Amino acid sequence: MAQKKSSAKPSYFEVVFKGKPKVVRAFLSGLVMGSGAEGDIYYSYSEGVFHEGKAEKFKELTHFRAIDCHVIMDRETSALVKKMQKSIATETGLEITSHRSIRSASIELSFEAFARRYNDEIVTFLKSLPKGLKLEGFEHDVELHPEAKGVEAYSPSHHYEAKGKGTVTGRVDLVIAFKRELANYPLIKGDEVRLKLA
Repeated sequence: MAQKKSSAKPSYFEVVFKGKPKVVRAFLSGLVMGSGAEGDIYYSYSEGVFHEGKAEKFKELTHFRAIDCHVIMDRETSALVKKMQKSIATETGLEITSHRSIRSASIELSFEAFARRYNDEIVTFLKSLPKGLKLEGFEHDVELHPEAKGVEAYSPSHHYEAKGKGTVTGRVDLVIAFKRELANYPLIKGDEVRLKLA
């Protein structure tokens, strides 16, 4: 039976494994299932979370060689992994090279819309973020060009032009969920999720 999570405020850690992502994922899936816990686990390479080295990230994603695999996990799962660190290395060959608390996360975004309804939809979405997330440094500009009314959609000149940018910050699991939600808003471009580590 799965253990219930504590009612305490969720906290997260970035745990870095030296090993192939495929092996890390299989191990952690087995660990969570075997422990009966309801662990929250996010893999940086599949969630668009930034970490140093673009070339290393590409190799991590393509499983080119055994390298670092960055994983975000809840407090309970990270404590279990830390406690088992020596036996994990002995039994699986996976070495934990870093285990750090995540203070917060952020994602920079920008958008461009050529119709008022799209602009309104985006602004409403960004201004009604769930509890635990906030929009910082929001810049929004709307320009009207009456002379371009009726011009084809692919023209460099548009009757209505709205642009905006800002940064969404908050708890890492909420920021990752927000990044996933951006798939429903193709006019919003989101950068990689950035972590603020302790």
